[in-house]
Amino acid sequence: MFIIRNRLLIKKVHAYGPKDMGIVDIAIDGEKITNIQREIPTDGDLVIDGTDKIIIPGVIETHAHMLLPFGGTQTMNDFYDGTLSGAYGGVTTLIDFADQKKGFSIYDALSNRIRQAENKCIIDYGFHLTLTDINKETLSAIPDLVNKGFTSFKFYTTYSNEGLYVSDRDLKKAFKVIAGCNALATVHAETETMIMEATNQLLREGHTDVSYFSKSNPDESEAAAIYRMVQIAKETGVRLLIRHISSKNGAKIVEQAQKEGFPVYGETCPHYLYFTREVYSGNNGRKYIVYPPIRGAKDKEYLWELLQGDAELTIGTDDCAFYLEQKHISDKFYEIPGGMPGIETRLAVMYELGVIQRQMDIQRLAGLVSEIPSKLYGIYPQKGCIRVGSDADLVVINPKSEHVITAEKLHEKSDYTPFEGLRVHMNIDEVISCGRRIFVDEKCAVEAGSGRLIHRTC
Repeated sequence: MFIIRNRLLIKKVHAYGPKDMGIVDIAIDGEKITNIQREIPTDGDLVIDGTDKIIIPGVIETHAHMLLPFGGTQTMNDFYDGTLSGAYGGVTTLIDFADQKKGFSIYDALSNRIRQAENKCIIDYGFHLTLTDINKETLSAIPDLVNKGFTSFKFYTTYSNEGLYVSDRDLKKAFKVIAGCNALATVHAETETMIMEATNQLLREGHTDVSYFSKSNPDESEAAAIYRMVQIAKETGVRLLIRHISSKNGAKIVEQAQKEGFPVYGETCPHYLYFTREVYSGNNGRKYIVYPPIRGAKDKEYLWELLQGDAELTIGTDDCAFYLEQKHISDKFYEIPGGMPGIETRLAVMYELGVIQRQMDIQRLAGLVSEIPSKLYGIYPQKGCIRVGSDADLVVINPKSEHVITAEKLHEKSDYTPFEGLRVHMNIDEVISCGRRIFVDEKCAVEAGSGRLIHRTC
């Protein structure tokens, strides 16, 4: 039996691994990076010319929802569509979610999601475990699941109607067990009582159109929930990540906890860094309904301030790829499914908004989208860096090119992008996942199901 090994040599590329490595050659043999030097002789390799280009570690998507049932409908991307579109956008690893249903085992949820993904994913993948039923069986499963390589758990402080809400009392129980495993607890943090009060008040006043959406989920509902989660984390000693932070006050709580030395981390998303709540007053407001909502200009600017500093943050997408038809199911804000596509556009958008418009260092960008999440989610240095022995997960960027983001050119099933018309001063020329070129001449060059289920550590 002959094993065919990929041999690639990327020549004269400016590498950020994520530290600035200067102009180097990078050799790949099979799945791994085997050599990094100023000059590597060519020896029968396929040569990729990196002159005047940039290379960073492959992007790690830690917040996306393939085939997610939500709000009476379902996101449209399966694990092939989602990983294909992500890969075209520089994503080389996906960590999605396995959501426990009330009254059922988390093992059942995980087995179902693995079945959905294993013959579809074209890049490496894993799962966070969303816990909703905090009982003895669930708590006893946590250490076993961590040993099996599933080292991150998600909780919701809202969505009672969807069966996702977990009380603070149950959160403390779960956090203690997770802390004992040195695993990571992640939380969708909004205060449901505040949201219900604000929403019911709007309904009583007859204010149900999309322009009132942001008022239904007031800014303080996020900050209050984040504050409670941080206090519980301090009490239990758990490592905590707050997902999709949208508000200045919420971000400040995470920032302060980090300054105090607690292992509390934050994630935000490109839509919170580009838009402001005025989008809900426009003709296409339905497209921008997400939870938490898009906030104000001061919130956006504060998030950028943290991103351009040294805070321990990541950039997720919260990708929920609906069709426009699904977003137009109603003219009442509370009946419109929340979520937007974004897995394919994240790197391009962050490069434009961060590197081009705000002079963010590429080293910092690579840290936000790759190195920091790889460390938090237990796959570093296998992934998240450019070094000998690491997986050959790489993205080659052409900074002397440009393109305009349009839904027509994207690869996921959704028929719109919130970033339609944004001119981006870069192109992604190559994406390499475990030594395999994802696309050649713009056509996908890897097969469905070729991605591996990864084992993560704490």
